[in-house]
Amino acid sequence: MVGPGPRIPRPGSLRDDGDETPAPPGGSHTLAAPTPAHSFNGRLVALIVVATLIVFLAAPTAKIFIDQHTQISELRSSIAEEQDQQQQLKREEQLWGDDSYVEQQARERMSYVMPGESAYVVVGAQPDVHQGVESSAEQVEAGKPAWGDGLWQSVVDSAYPQQDVTLEPRPQESSDK
Repeated sequence: MVGPGPRIPRPGSLRDDGDETPAPPGGSHTLAAPTPAHSFNGRLVALIVVATLIVFLAAPTAKIFIDQHTQISELRSSIAEEQDQQQQLKREEQLWGDDSYVEQQARERMSYVMPGESAYVVVGAQPDVHQGVESSAEQVEAGKPAWGDGLWQSVVDSAYPQQDVTLEPRPQESSDK
């Protein structure tokens, strides 16, 4: 028994992959060569080189842009602070133009009194005002550094002793020998 022979496609007939769709018009039915899954393409290499070049050329420019943007925002905030300070000084200038404010400041800051008034000074009433040193022991201790600083300085001095260098002429040796 002889089986059926190989099937030969005819133009306009069914395709041989089992699909019942008709063959494309034009009559030829050829199979394309399979393409490998991971083909090495020169276009891909060129694309990577160009992208890398763009990154290396754009990175310094982008960094400069970001640094300048940061600097601009810092300067803007500095300008806003200076403008606030300027407005505050203008308000203070207007206050000093008022005679009653000047009188009030003279009474508070310099202890001025109007003619006929008596001024009393209460000692120790204002704890926030820095008073002078009251005892001689405090005066002596005020000039000394803290004990920790003194200890550290003694360690440093012991590591690097100060040498007093005095320049004295050397006795000349006689050449009579």
